[in-house]
Amino acid sequence: MEKKELAIATDFAGEAGRLEETEHLLRSISEAGFTHIHWCHEWEGDYTYSKYEMYQIRDWMERYGLKAKALHASKGSRRNVNLLNGHYRKDYTSDWEYNRKAGVELIQNRIDLAKYLGAEEIVLHLYPPYQTFRTRPDLREPFYARVKRSFDELQSYCREQGIRICLENLFDMPADYVTDQWDMLLQEYPPEYMGICLDTGHGYMSWGENLLNIIEKYRDRIYSVHLHDNNRTVDYHLLPGEGEIDWHKVMWELAQSTYRLPLTLEVNCQEDDREAFLRRAYQAGMMIQKYYDEGLNE
Repeated sequence: MEKKELAIATDFAGEAGRLEETEHLLRSISEAGFTHIHWCHEWEGDYTYSKYEMYQIRDWMERYGLKAKALHASKGSRRNVNLLNGHYRKDYTSDWEYNRKAGVELIQNRIDLAKYLGAEEIVLHLYPPYQTFRTRPDLREPFYARVKRSFDELQSYCREQGIRICLENLFDMPADYVTDQWDMLLQEYPPEYMGICLDTGHGYMSWGENLLNIIEKYRDRIYSVHLHDNNRTVDYHLLPGEGEIDWHKVMWELAQSTYRLPLTLEVNCQEDDREAFLRRAYQAGMMIQKYYDEGLNE
């Protein structure tokens, strides 16, 4: 029987400093049964990959028989994303033009990495500083004008490389900010360039059972997924089945969307035996894969 394809985010146990540990991580992912990775290292911050690091990652993937489903890009330096309060490095939403362009350059670096690894999409966070907007609503329009300027500059680069940007739904903001962004930007940019990364854990935190309606509404633009579970109180990134999400219903809705397999788990390991965790993660992935297949066949 043909082996089912399944992806997992590479930072499921954090990010190791030693390269030997990164190689071991990829080997363990492969040995657990996964066929694909979602490269999540350096998903936040202003780190820039050398092309030689790209070669190294690709060589490890080839050695252990792994492919790349997607890659998580970075919004730039860590900061309080809910406020406009000073300037931080490589921020593609910045009102300092050189800093904004540096943020665009950082995303281009992740597009290059995605291309080297064979992925077709990058996932990106877009945080509106909503706490500032509440007291300064006049700043909203120029903020999104800068965002669009950055996306305009990235569009030709993405399309030349065959990479799509997928905007992730985030839970640490009012839920209507997410759908407002999607409605505005998905109308502005074509599906060949921009889509959605559906994060089920974030979605359940924000929308609860209404997550099903969100999947249905945006089904034609879902190209990436982060699949994980929670109990709607903390973003635990649990294995599917360990929280309260109704995976039968979620996977049925996802099966009706434009999403293309493999499925991608974005889960957190909180135990010492990482290999045992990966084996359990693979079984959880096969469980929701079964629900997805049932949705395709109904």
